[in-house]
Amino acid sequence: MAALPARAVPLPLVCELTSEEVPSIKILLTERTALSLKGELVQGRETLGTFLTGQSNGYGSVWWSFNDQHDNSDGTSVLFKGDQHWNPHRRIPRPSETNRVLFVGLASDLWYWNNPYAPDHFRGNIDLLKAAAGFWTISDRCLGGRIVRG
Repeated sequence: MAALPARAVPLPLVCELTSEEVPSIKILLTERTALSLKGELVQGRETLGTFLTGQSNGYGSVWWSFNDQHDNSDGTSVLFKGDQHWNPHRRIPRPSETNRVLFVGLASDLWYWNNPYAPDHFRGNIDLLKAAAGFWTISDRCLGGRIVRG
């Protein structure tokens, strides 16, 4: 049985994640689905694909997912407040205080991306691979995956 597409609701503000390695590469989260925040991975003005992030059952591991018309991948997100790792079993930092994230496995998945028309499309994009392997700054409009109310 195929999964039904999640209905997305526009967010009041864009939740922006910016690569600390290559600031021209961003994740712009613009919609909320029942299980995630949804948006696009962009490099400059080019949209590379759809990016989603969420938390399993509202608790536990934080995950990411990326897809384009050729392939898809997913993995675990590791949240930080500065250099302090967020852990759901500790009281501090709170998830709403996180301001950085690592997307575990994103760089290696992009390296092996399956695009039959351009096999090295992501592999040949050194800036994208550097960004994917590094830290991303979470904008002040985002509070651990929630949006600051305007």
